[in-house]
Amino acid sequence: MLIGRFQFTTVKFKDLAPIILVMLLLFVSTACANMLIPSYAAIQQEFNIPEALIAIPDAFFVLISAFFALLWGYWADRVDRGKVLIIGAFSWTIGMLLTAFSSTYFMLVISRVSSGAGLGCVLPVGYSVISDAIPAEERSGWFGTLAILSSISNGAGQGLSSFLGPIFTWRFPFLLLSGISIIVIFILFFVKIPKRGAGEDELLELIELDLEYSYRISKEDLGFIIRKKSNLYLIVQGFFTIIPGTVLVYFMTSMLTLQYFDQIPTEIRLQTATIFAGMIGVGYLLGNAIFARLGDILFRRNKKNRARLATICLIFSIPFAIILLLSLRPINPTLLDINYPSPIPTEELFSYIMRTIGQIFVAYPTYIIFFFFALMASMLGAGPVANRNAVMIDVNMPEHKGTAASFFKLSEQISKGITLLLSYSLIFLLGSIFNMIFFSIFFWFPAAIFWLLASRNVEKDMNYKSRILSERKQVSLIDYIFELEIQMDRGIQKVQDSKYYIRTDQSKFNQLMNDALKIFKFCEHEGESRSITNIEKKAHILYLRILLVKQETNNIYKQLNNENLTAQEINQRRNELRKIYYRISEYEKSTFGEIQTYYEDAYLKIIEARLNSTNHLIKSLSKIDEAIKIYERVKYLLNERLEIVEEKPDLSEEESIVRDKEQELFDKCSKSLNATIKLREEVENAFSQLKEEDIHMEDLRKISDLTQEYDVDIYDVIVETFQHDKKTKNVLIETLGKIEDIFNQYEKWKETDFKVF
Repeated sequence: MLIGRFQFTTVKFKDLAPIILVMLLLFVSTACANMLIPSYAAIQQEFNIPEALIAIPDAFFVLISAFFALLWGYWADRVDRGKVLIIGAFSWTIGMLLTAFSSTYFMLVISRVSSGAGLGCVLPVGYSVISDAIPAEERSGWFGTLAILSSISNGAGQGLSSFLGPIFTWRFPFLLLSGISIIVIFILFFVKIPKRGAGEDELLELIELDLEYSYRISKEDLGFIIRKKSNLYLIVQGFFTIIPGTVLVYFMTSMLTLQYFDQIPTEIRLQTATIFAGMIGVGYLLGNAIFARLGDILFRRNKKNRARLATICLIFSIPFAIILLLSLRPINPTLLDINYPSPIPTEELFSYIMRTIGQIFVAYPTYIIFFFFALMASMLGAGPVANRNAVMIDVNMPEHKGTAASFFKLSEQISKGITLLLSYSLIFLLGSIFNMIFFSIFFWFPAAIFWLLASRNVEKDMNYKSRILSERKQVSLIDYIFELEIQMDRGIQKVQDSKYYIRTDQSKFNQLMNDALKIFKFCEHEGESRSITNIEKKAHILYLRILLVKQETNNIYKQLNNENLTAQEINQRRNELRKIYYRISEYEKSTFGEIQTYYEDAYLKIIEARLNSTNHLIKSLSKIDEAIKIYERVKYLLNERLEIVEEKPDLSEEESIVRDKEQELFDKCSKSLNATIKLREEVENAFSQLKEEDIHMEDLRKISDLTQEYDVDIYDVIVETFQHDKKTKNVLIETLGKIEDIFNQYEKWKETDFKVF
């Protein structure tokens, strides 16, 4: 499956490096997570602590990793995932080194907390990175492979402690894995992480055009992720599903050692118990390989089938797990037909372990039943594991994957931590480790119910995600085209600005022209490579036109530098420069230039409103409304341009000058808009006061129509019309005076930065 774009996968070869490195990190981190278990007895003896405290470091490890998984996952969805992954991996590497050098029990707890904090990063961020390199129809297979590696690493971690620990002390395996981790972290600095959303079919067009999926998670999205039904059911089922697995992994070896293999010689007892407990893991590996591939096949037929498969697997795993426990029998070494020397020589340990295992199957045939049902139960139990991450990735947006994975991991790790914290209490209450394991198996049943509920919502959530991504793809393409048009517009503005220097500053003129040519060439290249024909053609035409003008102008400059020119010839060359000036003026104007014109047009509307206030009050108010609409439009257009510039980390000097011009106009427009809104409010207040005096808008309209028809001042009409109604006349004249004062104050308001609440 890891061989480029061949028979088994469509994953591109360039994406295999980050996948392999992330898998290595996950492998090492999972080994680290379980490496302390076989050394419990040695640690208990070294630090002289009671048995009830021995699982506390691992309990804190999983709980802290659950909490930090949420934080790491959220920030990985907001910022550069590669950096987050490196920081997290570095954190748990430091934790492993501290564990190896722990001199007290308290230091051991602290070092496991540090490891847990880093591990919380590697899991959700690693899943997010891998999911963006894998197509939807292959996700179960790849995550199944990841689960297999996780299981192998789980066994590798315990194996390192079981076999190397007694020889080199329990600290040595932590030093070994720390060294491997440091090498992987170093390589990560030189590997390109797949783009966010690269694994989504709906976003393939963006990826092919080398455009970024720019959406990032926000705090408001956290509630949306949890409320999504598929996510909610997956999170809850994870809490129940992890309980039987945790108990089997952490206590199967101890149960076999203490209750069933306790009479086997001490030198090989732990190793033998570890191998028998590992037989459960063999089925887990097979189950991930089989059900991962089956999940992908069934997914192509129906989007619900991954969740359905997980439900069926969980239900059938319960009876098989019960039978595997019931098939266990205490081992009597005298029935194994093996003469054990005391002590067993170190070089013969492996031989005696293998002979003991073989004789157990001969003397106790029920262990054959144990092996078969352990194989079947763990195979079926792997069904949800092989498909859960694929389902989670299927239903969540690219910017939500890390956070969704961390919610799922949070649920699992909290359950795992609580299980470990309560484990010895449960052993005491239930009477034995066997009874606790037997009781825990039934937690798979509620997990199956939640998988069934998830299967009913998966397709709906996937369709919703697909629709949103398709819409965002279109918006992203439109935004990119708009960004290119803005760049073209900046080039046009530079050309227009260059004309002001054509007769005074040859260097400045050429600098502006060169900047414009670079912009047009860039836009032409982008248009050509992304098949945006209209941008490509326009940029090409502008490039050729401006290049010709620049060459023509520089030829004139060259001639002017000739000392032998007569005064008449100098005037002739200057006239040619003047003609080029006017020619440039006739070229296309930039939208910024148009925006400046719009801004000035809005102010002209206010002047019209003031003029109309002397003969048509109603029209005056409508002109104010028009000015407000223009200011709002100008502000919107400028804001769009400024947002695009803000996304560029480094601006040239010329780009900074243009940006400053736009920002200055934006600020002026904001002040003018606020002032004009206040102007309208004050005029409307004046009209409201007239209404209180029983003078209605219709009356004002009639008066205004008369003044306009006869082209006379409204003051004269009021005096003439209401000469016998002094009260109305005085009210109207007073209102006209107020409106005149309002217009007089308008210029002062424009200079004040009003705050709008």
